[in-house]
Amino acid sequence: MATQLIQDDLTLTRTARQSVSFSCGGTGQCGGSYVFWYQKKEGETFRIILRIKRSDGSVEKPYNHPQQDDFSASNAQNGCELIINKVKLSHSASYFCSCLKSGSTVRNDPCSLNKNLQINLSVVCSSSFLLENT
Repeated sequence: MATQLIQDDLTLTRTARQSVSFSCGGTGQCGGSYVFWYQKKEGETFRIILRIKRSDGSVEKPYNHPQQDDFSASNAQNGCELIINKVKLSHSASYFCSCLKSGSTVRNDPCSLNKNLQINLSVVCSSSFLLENT
């Protein structure tokens, strides 16, 4: 069965200085401690913004994202949210949440002493955000 996170609002539009939040549901199926939030701007690579601890909602920003102080996050029912309190034109991008899910599989190699191989899957979901010029 495929593992998938849920983001309901796939495209959001705001004017400057408004707030916006992106939800990421289904994180109860994550095996890791954190949900990660990424930003993808047109023509650029993915940049990790922050991670939020699923157990207590603490936010960590060890990734030196240039706009990291503009973002916050919080836990929500069966998920979390990425929040931009005052949007700027430079925030126009797609935003992705992800988590790790661990699983195991049995190897059929009789020469291997380790029959269980841990597999980490990154589960990703995305939303786009556009800022209106007004």
